[in-house]
Amino acid sequence: MKLDIYSHNFTVNFSDVDENNQITNKGMLRLMQEIAGIHCGLLGYGVNDTPKTGLAWLILNWKLQMFFRPKTNTSLIARTWTRSQSPLFSYRDFEVYDDKNNLVAIASSKWILFNVNKKCISKITQDIKEKYICVDKYAFKDSYNEKLKEPENSRFIMNYLIQRRDIDTNHHVNNLYYLDYAYEALPFEVFENCKFSNVEIMYKHEAKLGDTISLFYADTPKNEHIVTIKNSEDNKLNAIIKLY
Repeated sequence: MKLDIYSHNFTVNFSDVDENNQITNKGMLRLMQEIAGIHCGLLGYGVNDTPKTGLAWLILNWKLQMFFRPKTNTSLIARTWTRSQSPLFSYRDFEVYDDKNNLVAIASSKWILFNVNKKCISKITQDIKEKYICVDKYAFKDSYNEKLKEPENSRFIMNYLIQRRDIDTNHHVNNLYYLDYAYEALPFEVFENCKFSNVEIMYKHEAKLGDTISLFYADTPKNEHIVTIKNSEDNKLNAIIKLY
């Protein structure tokens, strides 16, 4: 099977909305993660195919922009496509519309292929490239390649022990949970007064069950709020999240 731009219909679930009945950034990223997984499954490289292929897609970064926030039970149309590929990286973009064709959100993401048996990065072979048709279409005007850096003025906020509920099928913390951690690290007044229409997340090292992570917070003159997550024992960087 070959698919270029893949579309899928979703409904905003109660678990995707906040106290004001508006879809959260995590809720939107969940829908995008779902359609990416469905698309990969149709091409033979989804979660259910991992026992056969020995391969799994792991995400390296997200960039999300929200234009408005639908409520529970709103029908949405999500679209995703492979924007470009190299021997090691695959770039996937997204658009989400409501049933009146209003653009709700866009996103860009970067992925690697991981060999679950050898525990190492796997090259994207020609056979895989031929299934993932690249589309010359950018969700954002410019391709997203920025590497996030920890601000010098970051201050320690809290530690968190990774729980069983945080772990996904790859046996480490699911990528969306890092956004939960970031929100917990925000000062109360920032969390209360900011919706954050833009989210950027860079993942560096996996966090596993039993790890303790340290959360650090900083803001910038541009009104950006940056949370850095590190392993509390070896100070290894797990992720950086920028909210604005």
